[in-house]
Parts: sequence; structure tokens; C-alpha cells
Amino acid sequence: MLSGLGGIETFMMNLYRNIDRSKVQFDFLANHAAPPLAFEDEILAMGGHIHRVMYTASEKPFGANRDLLEFYRAHPEIAGVHVHANFPYATPLAVAKKAGVPLRILHSHNGGSLDFVAGQSALHRLKAGLHTMIANHEIDTAVTDYFACSDTAAEFMFPGKPYTWVRNGIDTKHFAFDAATRDSIRTEWGIGGNTTVIGYCGRLKEEKNPLFLIDVFAEYHALNPDSALVVVGDGILRDQVMQHIAERHLTEHVKMLGGNHKDVAPYYQAMDAFMLPSLHEGFPVVLQEAQCSGLPCLASTNMTATANTVDLVTFRNLDDGAKAWAAQLRDMLASVPRTDHSAQLREAGFDMVDVARSVERFYLEKTAVRRG
Repeated sequence: MLSGLGGIETFMMNLYRNIDRSKVQFDFLANHAAPPLAFEDEILAMGGHIHRVMYTASEKPFGANRDLLEFYRAHPEIAGVHVHANFPYATPLAVAKKAGVPLRILHSHNGGSLDFVAGQSALHRLKAGLHTMIANHEIDTAVTDYFACSDTAAEFMFPGKPYTWVRNGIDTKHFAFDAATRDSIRTEWGIGGNTTVIGYCGRLKEEKNPLFLIDVFAEYHALNPDSALVVVGDGILRDQVMQHIAERHLTEHVKMLGGNHKDVAPYYQAMDAFMLPSLHEGFPVVLQEAQCSGLPCLASTNMTATANTVDLVTFRNLDDGAKAWAAQLRDMLASVPRTDHSAQLREAGFDMVDVARSVERFYLEKTAVRRG
């Protein structure tokens, strides 16, 4: 399943680009009314298909699963279904089980969740509770194999289940630090070579805590006026973020690049440090990208410590406040030299070529056993 352009979508496409497509071919399930996907042309060029057959239960209370079941049965070539999820959800796998699909993988990419029913009506809470019960039952009964990007992601979505750790791999050569690219991008942005650039890459939504990001930069900018913040991403909080920037008198010092950038690697080169003050994460691929390019990273403690792959990540509690985070940034920038860490990322198993080979072996071995 693929929609939008975020961490999961990027991971799925990186996996698809690097898997041996003579042995394993990906097709993608999408909502019946989905607009062109971020990578649609590339998917089609690589031989994949996009099936717009998904309906939500609210759209078709009694027919959504029936339509999906008919689709599976009409495509006996489907050997497995791999659901990538940020929240407990396994309905496509439950339907695939009814259709006799032998391999049914649930892949957790998130390490926690906000309480979205807080302050809601009793009816809303009742519906949410029912959906959770159904999801947990399907996770227990319909899944053949569990994947997770981290220990926290596994504990969040299927606690106590045996799972396979699938690293959030990246193209380490592509994200390796390059000084020429750094100079080129800074020239394009109109940012001087000596200006300190703090970076953020991700969606502008509550879980990512972007308003706190602005608060920290405001405090850091007070310590170092020759500094800028670059925000790569978009989302429902964009207007609030823009307003917050204006209220902190930072408009001239914050560059909002928006979302839908299919190649963010050059942007990391132009940064000097990276921040990720999330309220929760599974295993943020952006920290691997940032570390690969040699950036010191300051992240919240609300994620797995294993994200500190090459010892470039400093974790800080959000309760310490923006001033403490800003002081930490200042100290990190003074003590961490900028060097290429791509080799260390490859050695740690985070190159997508290696990740794709391991997932490919898993697919082939499991489908052979279960079909045989």
C-alpha cells in the first residue's frame, strides 16, 4: 500500500528499486479514488502495477472487504501481501488470509501513538475502541510474519510477537557528505558559507512537534544570530508553523522548502546540524540520512536508542525545554567535526542494497515453503 510522500513511502520505493525484480515484483494497493501517487510513473516503468481497489469501511460498510477479496481471488499470482503501517492495522492481511495468500506480513514503522480520542464524544471513543479490538484481533490471527523497524515499533504494534528487524536502509553513497554539493545548495538558497544551518526533514504534523522545533531555533538564533533553519516537509500544521515563525520574528531566518521532494540528499549536505523533536517515532530514516552525511543530530528521547547508529545522535528529553535544547545544539556544533560516515552506515547494515537482499531472501524462502 502506497500513498503520499513520507518515510514509509520512501522506504518502500527504495526497497523496490533495489530488489531483484526478475525474482520479486511489487504491485501496490491504493484507495479507489487515489490521485496519481508520488512515484507512480517510476512504479509503472519498473513493471509494477497500481491497483485502486481499496475502500474504507465508512465508504462501504458491508462491501469494502468483499471487493478486496474478489480482487485477491482474481489475481492468483499474488504470493504475498506486505502491509506497512504507522498504526495497528491488518485488514488487507485478514482478507488475504481468506483468499489463501500464503505470505502475509505486517510491518510496523511507528513507535507510539497520540491519544486521538482525548476530548472526543463517548460515541467516538466507543467506535475507536471497537476499531482497536478488530485491529488487534486481525493482527493476532491474520499475520504470518511480523516485521519492525525497531524494538519500540514492534512493542507498539504487536507486543510479545516474534518479529524480524528490517533496518530502514538508505542509499549510503547518495547521502555521503559532499562539499561541492554543500556549496552549490547554499548558493541556491542564498545562505553564506559561514552561516550555521539547522535542518529538519519530515511532515509538519503533531507527532513531529514542529512548533517546538521553531522554539528551539529561536533560542539558538539568540545565541548565534548568524544562523538559519531549513524545514523540508509539509503537512496540516504548516499554517501554524508559519504563524509561529512570524510571532518569533524569524521569517527572514527560516527557509520553508515544502514537501514532495523526491531527492532530499543534497539538502543534508548544506546543513550543519539536524533536529528531530518528535513526540514519538519508530526508527526515523531521516536520522540515518543525516548521520550518513556526517551531521550531528539532536533528537527527542521518544524513539529507540538504536537510531544512534554511528554515534552522531544526542537524545534529549522534551521536558528540558527549548533553551536547554538550544544550548545542546551550540555545544554539539562546537565539538563534532563534519566528516563522511557512509562507510559506517554500510557496515552497520543500513545500506538499502543489503536490506533489499535480505527481504528478497525472506520473500522467496517463505513463499516456497508455504506454497510447497
